[in-house]
Amino acid sequence: MYMEWFEGQALTSAPVRPRYWWRYVDDYIDAELDHLRRVLETNGYNWRQCTRLASNSSGKRRPAVAERTPAFLPFVKGVTDTIGHLLRRRYSIRTIFRPPGQLRNLLRSPKDKDPLAVPGVYMIPCDCGSSYIGETRRNITTRLKEHIRSVKNRDTHTSAVAEHACSAGTAHFLRFDKVSVLAREKYFVPRKVREAIEISRRPNFNRDGGWALPPAWKPSLQSASTYNVAGLECDTVSAVCSTVFAPTRESNLTPAQPANESNEPTSSRAPDSARDSRQRARWARSSSRQ
Repeated sequence: MYMEWFEGQALTSAPVRPRYWWRYVDDYIDAELDHLRRVLETNGYNWRQCTRLASNSSGKRRPAVAERTPAFLPFVKGVTDTIGHLLRRRYSIRTIFRPPGQLRNLLRSPKDKDPLAVPGVYMIPCDCGSSYIGETRRNITTRLKEHIRSVKNRDTHTSAVAEHACSAGTAHFLRFDKVSVLAREKYFVPRKVREAIEISRRPNFNRDGGWALPPAWKPSLQSASTYNVAGLECDTVSAVCSTVFAPTRESNLTPAQPANESNEPTSSRAPDSARDSRQRARWARSSSRQ
């Protein structure tokens, strides 16, 4: 071959001949593969097996082909199938056909969603006036099924709900039909904190109080419990903000009617229910100025 003759001429005519001459021999590979195929066919292998074995021994790497994102097209007979063939033949893009829009895809499902099919904090009320506060990262419906099974099996050692239902001396009827979701929360720490807050706010028969809350939270929780006594359910954060940052009566007066010129007695201007010490201090300071 030409390369072999050229290398021989270069080595003989070089002024300084190298001691070692490493050469990547690639011009004999085809001849060796042909010889390997003939030997395999002579030993009883068919031509497909010979070709596969010879190609595997060549060691040639397949060129890397970049994976292209498939194209999603709505199926229209005679249009999108032609586009799909064009994309696959010229640009090696695979085409996935989707069915056209149907009426059932445009209409909403008539089934109502289960309000208990969410993770979070829940409450199981009892006829005695107390309730059970629990939390779960699964669907609340799944957790309620476990509570019902514990009550049926009278598993009082591992279930506080079963222990309360089976306690002697008092007839307890757990209202599993009136279970309410107190908070929807999928994360662990906020869910445990909310459970501890609800346990501290409501009469319950839980075996423990949940996570230990900081003592600085007690005034806020007590002010939020005032709304529950009045029969008004609200969020803890909303209750604290509306109590602490409630505007005073003086801020609602018009500029033409100052606080010290009002004809209303001071005692009648005081709030009927002082829920916060800051509000009482404001009224005391306004009375001393008058």
